[in-house]
Amino acid sequence: MNVKKKTKVVLVDDHQLIRMGIIALLKFESCIEVIGEVNKASETLSYIYQKKPDVVLMDISLDDGDGISLTEEIVKTYKSVKVIILSMHVKEEFIKRSIRAGASGYILKDSPRDELVQAIKEVSKGNKYFAAEVSQLIVSSYVSKAGDFSRKKRRISGLTNREVEIIKLLSDGLSNQKIAEQLDISHRTVDTHRTNIMQKVKVKNVAELVKYSIMNNLIEI
Repeated sequence: MNVKKKTKVVLVDDHQLIRMGIIALLKFESCIEVIGEVNKASETLSYIYQKKPDVVLMDISLDDGDGISLTEEIVKTYKSVKVIILSMHVKEEFIKRSIRAGASGYILKDSPRDELVQAIKEVSKGNKYFAAEVSQLIVSSYVSKAGDFSRKKRRISGLTNREVEIIKLLSDGLSNQKIAEQLDISHRTVDTHRTNIMQKVKVKNVAELVKYSIMNNLIEI
């Protein structure tokens, strides 16, 4: 009979009550074992060397150090150890720094037990895990920056909002006449816009224009 290997976890937190709470939450989880706890950043690397955990639950802010910087050291020193950041804050700056440092997860200290267990299970398998609130912030930030990027590209190319609108309609396969009807402008005005667009982005036909627009995020596909 095969015995399922337990995921070995070390806690790094300078608050005893937090450590006690996490240990209590994980106590009866058959596939997870808390094998130790540390309350100082300065002792963490040597402790991990001794204990050889699979996962480290890392407080984002320690009395004698920064949990994110410590995460980067752990990930570089011990390639097989996965780190989950524990924080009270859903802040974009902290999340970005954590990801850049090599953290495999980011969850909140008030997360329910099931989420904590799921996070440990996922990162131990080599996956990433972020609390729902964190994931939402990451997506919102990406969408916002994608919009900023698109607007920047428009400015760089010198295209007006009307010209981008016409590009979108051309990419949908509409003729100049149909575009004129939809925008309630004259056929001649559409022709002028189309000529100006081609000159600005230096393309020769609609196919090249559509390709340019997709590559530069001027239109969505």
